Amino acid sequence: MTTSKSIRRATAEDVSVLTQIRNDAHAKKVAHGDYAWGKEGDGFSEKWVRNNVSEKEVYVVELEGTPAGTFSFELDDERHWGPQEPIAGYVHGLSVRKGSNGRGLGNFMLDWCAHKVSGLNRRFIRLDCAVHNAKLCAYYESLGFIRVGLYPEPEPDGYVWSLYEKLAD
Repeated sequence: MTTSKSIRRATAEDVSVLTQIRNDAHAKKVAHGDYAWGKEGDGFSEKWVRNNVSEKEVYVVELEGTPAGTFSFELDDERHWGPQEPIAGYVHGLSVRKGSNGRGLGNFMLDWCAHKVSGLNRRFIRLDCAVHNAKLCAYYESLGFIRVGLYPEPEPDGYVWSLYEKLAD
């Protein structure tokens, strides 16, 4: 039995469900001691999600027609990667709704992004995650991503990020 999965651009109508999905993913990160998106109880507000949807390429991932995941896609990420040649696409905020984990959605989203990157004549799909979230780093590595660097935030107590990339094709 195959499960139907699809990806579409998010709209203002998706804000409340995307807020829930982001908060489910946030809770999972906190449970693994990863506070990259904030501490327990911080979470994402509908206002934050609405701004994200209006300012960025945010996508909804549907599983059997029900929103189950989200991510955003960008053509540059100077904050973590610095100035780069236009050879990559960057994935952020990869999130899966509680109860939908372990159904291949992360891999599905990243494959979709890799296809989009190839279609833009770029070579790499890139993402980052907190270096100390060993489970998340191992997950990305299991999908073929290679750690190509680290980005330590300049703030005192700043996070250190693993910078990952994978060939898009």
